[in-house]
Order: sequence, then structure tokens, then C-alpha cells
Amino acid sequence: MNINSTARARLYALTAVACAIWLFQNCVEANASGDLLSWSNIILSICLIIVTGYCAVNAVLGWNTKSADTEDPSK
Repeated sequence: MNINSTARARLYALTAVACAIWLFQNCVEANASGDLLSWSNIILSICLIIVTGYCAVNAVLGWNTKSADTEDPSK
């Protein structure tokens, strides 16, 4: 199954938003339970930050590619 750059960018954006919400929820719940600075929570938060950033960058790059694809339909 092949998807175009617009659909790929939307999926990356959706994943970035979902991971950002998960990170926020995790931090709020860990703070309420007093576990905010535990090793497991720190590792999870770092992983979520990396995934959110990676997906957000790829979403932006995908949208920029979309505008380039629109200009030159021969690609």
C-alpha cells in the first residue's frame, strides 16, 4: 500500500499530537502520585519527547514536500 506525502504528513501530525497528549497526561498523573522524578517515568518522558519531535518534524517536511509535488506533477 502506497500513500502520498499528504497522507503521510497527516499521519505524522496525528502521531505527534497523540504522543504530546500522552506525555502531558503522563506528567500530570505522575506529579499527582509523587512519581514524577522516578527513573521509569523519566525514561518514558524522554522517549515520548523524541517521538513527538521526530513525528512533528516529519509532518512539517511532508507538508513542504506536498507543496513541491503540487508545483511539479511530473515527479
